[in-house]
This record gives sequence, structure tokens and C-alpha cells, in this order.
Amino acid sequence: MSDIVAVTDHIKDYSIERSYLGNYFDDKLTSQTTIILVWHKEINESFLKKYSSVRAVVRYGVGYDNIDLEYCKKNKIIVANTPDYGVDEVSDSAIAMILYLTRKIGALESLALNDSNYWIGKDLNLNMKRIHNLSLGVIGLGRIGGSIAKKFSQFTRKIGFYDPYIPSGYEKIYGINRFKKLSDLLKVSDIVSVNTPLNNQTEGMINESFLNQMKRGSYLINLSRGPIVKNKEIILEKLLNYDLEGYATDVWTEEPPFEDDKLYSSWKNKDTNLRGRIIVNPHTSYFSEEALYESRSKACSTCLDIINGVPINNRIL
Repeated sequence: MSDIVAVTDHIKDYSIERSYLGNYFDDKLTSQTTIILVWHKEINESFLKKYSSVRAVVRYGVGYDNIDLEYCKKNKIIVANTPDYGVDEVSDSAIAMILYLTRKIGALESLALNDSNYWIGKDLNLNMKRIHNLSLGVIGLGRIGGSIAKKFSQFTRKIGFYDPYIPSGYEKIYGINRFKKLSDLLKVSDIVSVNTPLNNQTEGMINESFLNQMKRGSYLINLSRGPIVKNKEIILEKLLNYDLEGYATDVWTEEPPFEDDKLYSSWKNKDTNLRGRIIVNPHTSYFSEEALYESRSKACSTCLDIINGVPINNRIL
């Protein structure tokens, strides 16, 4: 049987997929589909039993926590992702968030809006330090973490990382410090950027112990996955008592967030204590027109590799 590729969700205009895949592409997911292109859709046992002809799952994005790897492995279903399409966009977003928070852009804008005396020398009561003197700690030195470290080295040379999964020597390539213990990195970092996949080791990693080990007055940036945060209320508590000076995130535990989520509602209702100290983006740090095209075209190329039986660059299973 000839392979048939279909999209499971999110994509509405199939022009890119059709141009790359030609006659292999079908507008509709059917019982004849053999390869699926996946965005947010949960690909679990129930789904795969319903579409039992599927022999390969290709993620448009980086993460694959929405795919039942155990079932796929058991049933010899190929799984691949597209990990390199938005590296610049995500790392640029992280840098932008860091600069916004540390340079107090939002807080200063609020002062300009609400009190004209700040134009003529009213004292600023802001915990603002020179970025060159701040230290950045990167958790996860993969494509995105590495890109953040490289770009932020233009602002400061005080950069370290924690990543037990990469071999020795990367600290030499990047010219930054390697920490063997996460706790040691947290204790010395003014800014902590989390850039890890979601798995059994990282789920709930940002917990009370994690936050208690961070420097008082530090900044936390999370552009990884929402469930890496165990308890958002503790983040809110740390912000309100200024253990955390600022928090920026592109992800949430539940997406979209629940309206009764205390951290989310405090941000949404513009709590004056959080003004200019918290950034929330709707899981879009990857986005640009170029990145979206790259994601879709590379995922289609992976489908063609599967169809033609050639080695798959980003094969998970």
C-alpha cells in the first residue's frame, strides 16, 4: 500500500504540505492514513488504535510529550520531531524577556504613565543592576539553551549551565562554566533560564526546593514546558515577597490557563505589586513567518525520508 500523509490538527491551509508531499498528501485523516503530521493533538493508544494503519508520527515541533512513546515503541511506529526550526525565535524571546525584566522596561513605562514627577528626578525605588554584572544560569544546553548562552555573552561573561546529559567539553566550546549540581548553579545565578524537554526527570522540577535555592532578587525565565513548574502559587508567593524579582514564561501548566489560577489571575488583573515584573506569552516564542514555514517544510521532508526509506535525521523511535 502506498503511503498517505495527513495532518491531525491546527493547520488549516495545507498548501505547504501539498507542495512538498504531492500525491502522498491527503486533506483528511482516514483509516488509510499511514503517516501523521502532528501539532497539539494527543497521540495516545486510543487514537492509534482508531487509525491502525499509522506507521509513523511526525511532530511539527520540538517536544513530543503529547505522543505515547511506549505504545509506539511496542507497535514499531516511527516517531520523529522537528527540533531546529525556531531556535533563533525562542532564544531571541528569552533574551528579550531578560532585558525587559532586568532593565525594568514595563515598570518604568508604568511610572511614566502614572506620575509625571519621574520625568524631573523623582527617586526610583527599583532593584535595577547593570546587566554586565549579572550572572546567567542556563538549565539545558541544547540548541535553544546554547543559543541563549551565546547571544547573552554579548551582555555578560558570567554565564554557567547545568546539563547532565551532554558530554564533557561543551563548556570549552561556549567558553562558559559548567555546574555538576543544579543547586550550585541556582545559588549563584541572577537570572535562571530553563530550556529542558518535559520528561520524568524534569516534570515538576521548578518546585519549592528549586525556588528556595535561587538567589534572592533573581529572575526566572521558562520557555520549556508548563508542567516543569510544580506549583505556580509558590512562584506568585516568591514574587510578592521579592525572593523573585521577575518571572517570564511562554508556557503554562494548563493551556490555556484556568481563570481561577492565582498566578495567572494576578497577572491578568494587573496586580500593582507585579507591574513590570511578570511576562506571560501564549506558547508562541517559536513564532515567526520564517520559523513556521521551516517547521512545516522540514516535517514534510521527514515524511518523505520515511516514505523513501532513507535515514531520518530527527528520529525519536
